[in-house]
Amino acid sequence: MRRVLIVDDDSFILEGMKRVLGQSFEVDTADSGSEGLYKLSELGPFATVISDMNMRGMTGVEFLERARTVAPLTTRVMMTAYADPETLAASINRASVFRFLNKPVARREFVQCLNDGIAAYDAALATAAQTAPSDMDAAWLEKALARADFDEEFSINFQPRVASVSGVPHGVEALIRWHHPERGFISPVDFIPVAERGTAIRDLTNWVLLGACRAWTDWQYRHDVELAVSVNVSPTLLADSRLVGMVRSAVSRSGIDPNRLELEITEGLEVQDGHKIRETISGLKALGVKLSIDDFGTGFASMSQLQSLDVDCVKIDRSFVTNAPDNAKDQAILRSVSELGRTLGLKTVAEGIEVESHESFIRDLGIDEMQGYRFSKPLPSDQLIPWVGERYKLLSTTLSNPRLLESA
Repeated sequence: MRRVLIVDDDSFILEGMKRVLGQSFEVDTADSGSEGLYKLSELGPFATVISDMNMRGMTGVEFLERARTVAPLTTRVMMTAYADPETLAASINRASVFRFLNKPVARREFVQCLNDGIAAYDAALATAAQTAPSDMDAAWLEKALARADFDEEFSINFQPRVASVSGVPHGVEALIRWHHPERGFISPVDFIPVAERGTAIRDLTNWVLLGACRAWTDWQYRHDVELAVSVNVSPTLLADSRLVGMVRSAVSRSGIDPNRLELEITEGLEVQDGHKIRETISGLKALGVKLSIDDFGTGFASMSQLQSLDVDCVKIDRSFVTNAPDNAKDQAILRSVSELGRTLGLKTVAEGIEVESHESFIRDLGIDEMQGYRFSKPLPSDQLIPWVGERYKLLSTTLSNPRLLESA
């Protein structure tokens, strides 16, 4: 794998490095430490991450120290024009920096450093596979899930969704995070499939449901902020008769308005036990909750399936958004989904909005809502309310028609 992440708060430098190194490596960039951590955790893995030492906000040392926890096998490289011995020592001790690059960096030196970093990453992967085969395999994860103290090890982050026309916050998606006391951050990509093969998925879903619903109640009644909150539900639970009771309990114990709770189901659902699934869907709809098809476009969701599941929303997978401004096929798919939503009376949400061109293109298509790093990374609950306040403050100064804030 030759994926590298470059983090620098100078967009000119980022563009130059991406242009120079893009011929030999798959390069992604981030203009802040917080964005870099998001990409490491959500869009990884990366073989090597390179960070400038002197950045606004989170410094390079702080970023790489946190990157060590988020992506422990990824090799970490520091760029700097000058660093005193104390800072260099801190980088080595706290962030376990693989190598330092002195600015300005010659292309040959840069390429050699990345090749060495990738080789070190490959070696670390091989060593982990040979010496600790149980660290991240299914058997170890299954035992770790069974032993986990949910309240201590798991947390919920919330990524906002905004109205495409006004930019006003409309909802959030609840995303589970696992910080294992010994192994650090474990990606949902690794542990959710294991949980789905056993009973842990019910316990995880129940914990996230109740936590997300209680967070909604806090926002609504303590801060006067009303947002829809969506929770991912494994397709394996749709045939489980206990799901309706689980959701009913979360609604009752938290006091959430069920009309503001959305359950997201991955499009890859295989409707094998149609009768049980229809009973579950009917029970959920009777509670007043909304249903969404997540990652729409990556599987095979027929028109009849959309109708039989009685969904309220389709969330378009980020893979169709990434290159849409310059890709005619992706544009055609997005346009078709937008028209499908209008025809069936479904809300449409585009995921993976990261840059201005994504935002403007999706808005022009008439897709209802947008979600992505362009607006915010996933946030802990206590950071969401300040973000909402800052968002409204920004919109009040930039919207050409402020009345959109009142009607959104």
